[in-house]
Amino acid sequence: MRLRPEFHPLVGTDPTEASAWYEEREPGVGDRFIAEARLRMFRLPREALLYSVRFADIRRVNLRSFPYGIFYFIHGDTVIVLGVLHGARDTEAELARRQDFYA
Repeated sequence: MRLRPEFHPLVGTDPTEASAWYEEREPGVGDRFIAEARLRMFRLPREALLYSVRFADIRRVNLRSFPYGIFYFIHGDTVIVLGVLHGARDTEAELARRQDFYA
């Protein structure tokens, strides 16, 4: 089942900031981060139901090469991406704020 994708306004900012952080430390790594995040987001409408609910109906798909996850929830026929966040962050509070945008 293919879901229609929708993105929270901050989804564009999250990977850009992470990419800049990686790029400062090693040139080229930021570009790899962006490429991997885009690939995962591209596949997400087809694969969204494969990943289990973590909390409050929010699911997470991990990036393979980086300690980041793409957090999303499913509403009807839409997969709503809330963010691309580092796994060590307090993601639950941040994602609850972002999910309120859709309430």
